[in-house]
Amino acid sequence: MSLDGIFLNSIVNSLHDNLTGGRVDKIHQPDKNEIVISIRNRGENFKLLITVASSSPRLHITNINRKNPEQPPMFCMLLRKHLLGSRVRDIKQINFDRIAEITFETKDELGRIVDKSLIIEIMGKHSNIIFVKENGIIIDSLKRITENISSVRQVYPGLTYTYPPGAEKLNPMNTTMKLFFDKIDSANSGIYVYDFLYKNFTGISPFISREICYLANLNESTHLGELNELNMEKLWNAFDRIINKVKSKDYLFKIYYDQDENQYGFYCFDVEYLKSYKSKIFPELGELLDEYYWELDRQNKINQRVNSLIKSLNTKLERNYKKVEKQRTELLNAENREKYKIYGELILANLHKTPENNKLTAINYYDPEMKEITIPLDPRLNLSLNSQKYFKRYNKLKNAEEELQKLIDSTLEEISYLENILYSIEACESQEDLDDIYSELMESGFIKRKSNTKKSQPAKITTYISSGGHEILVGKNNTQNDSITFKIAKKEDYWFHAKGIPGSHVIIRTNGDELTDEEFVEAARIAAYYSKGRNSNTVEVDYTKKSNIKKPPNSKPGFVIYDSNFSMTVKPDIEGIKTKD
Repeated sequence: MSLDGIFLNSIVNSLHDNLTGGRVDKIHQPDKNEIVISIRNRGENFKLLITVASSSPRLHITNINRKNPEQPPMFCMLLRKHLLGSRVRDIKQINFDRIAEITFETKDELGRIVDKSLIIEIMGKHSNIIFVKENGIIIDSLKRITENISSVRQVYPGLTYTYPPGAEKLNPMNTTMKLFFDKIDSANSGIYVYDFLYKNFTGISPFISREICYLANLNESTHLGELNELNMEKLWNAFDRIINKVKSKDYLFKIYYDQDENQYGFYCFDVEYLKSYKSKIFPELGELLDEYYWELDRQNKINQRVNSLIKSLNTKLERNYKKVEKQRTELLNAENREKYKIYGELILANLHKTPENNKLTAINYYDPEMKEITIPLDPRLNLSLNSQKYFKRYNKLKNAEEELQKLIDSTLEEISYLENILYSIEACESQEDLDDIYSELMESGFIKRKSNTKKSQPAKITTYISSGGHEILVGKNNTQNDSITFKIAKKEDYWFHAKGIPGSHVIIRTNGDELTDEEFVEAARIAAYYSKGRNSNTVEVDYTKKSNIKKPPNSKPGFVIYDSNFSMTVKPDIEGIKTKD
């Protein structure tokens, strides 16, 4: 990862310069993995973000405002109790590792000045925020690690804080040439030079190991045992060059981009092996980290909610698939009810006969070939009552057929609705889009509404402009679909939808004008693109005037019917179609 011990050193230096002596004004916990501490120092307000999300752990000054929950979590309340009004006494990095300690000067219950510290461990999925007393006793931690989770190291209230376990590594800030060469001599000669660097020195990541190899003009896959004295000296010089930059605080904050202009990585000084990559310089590391992680954090949070929701919906779908299969089996049984009517009538026609072995054998007058038929009987009943029993079964199945067909239609409608919801989730592009879907599912009763849940602001409708200058509206979930179709669209507007598959309602607003053929194709392309068939070569799209679209009573959101329409087959492609600013 780019945020290694070296980069953390640049963060700690920045935080020390800006926050030491500052007063803690506010503490918030926007997310289960995030803490934001507002600190006022020398007339300025700083927001310190500490996040231990496994995909993006870090700490830095941020300029991004985050939405806070109405009810602060317990860890946030604990920090407020102990740290509000305290002053930042010191910020340091521990052993050049990915561990930072922020010490606050505060008062205990008796009014005495005491130190309490937040220890931030930036270690991927094991990242944590640990709150300790000055004697090292843990007050609490954001993630409690019990014996059930780890038998090696526990982190929970009352224990003494210990550093994370790991191999014995050298602190590069204290490493001399002799120590460096001794480490090479004692290491496995079969290890790659690249691996040797980050496995034997704290704060050195694979990212910067590659840079050291590049500066030494060594192939990173060279085995340690293949190095001669000259190569060892080159490796030391490259290593020392990097560490001297850290010691002199010669930082330059950059994000690097690959050939597709996707973010590749970031660092706190020029990375020579990435010199062919595009890069962007930032005056402050907080600005760099805000930009680098903002989209990543947003997408990760969406993905977490999406995965949970998809799992829940798939469970409901599986139940419905099994339910409709069972209902169809019962329907087939109900469709075979005629034999029970025949049994009843044949028994009545043969009341004069004596049954044998709880069976009645009679000629089947309903069979063109007049074959004999054997009818099972209930030995507890006489022939007349057996006849009535079969007539009751016939009538029950006759009524059941009608009810089963209604149940099957209802189940199939729910399956279609859930499949459309799953498509809408896959098409989510923002937190607001996802909030709309959650609101819809709560309104529909598919998920429980929390007592303190406020209705979120609906997401903005995605809008394109046709070649003829007309607005093309896209509903990216069922709430938006109903809105654009039945609240926004007028009778003369045209409605588009991918045929037979989940997808968005698309409306092109005519404003009373005649649309060109090209505009119809553009709207159809958009409807195909915002559908389950996006990755297909072609998609068939139905379209009709909005006046032909009807919504059945009590139908689910997004469900419509129409009996008059045109169709066209188009490529699901929106290239060249303008979006509305």
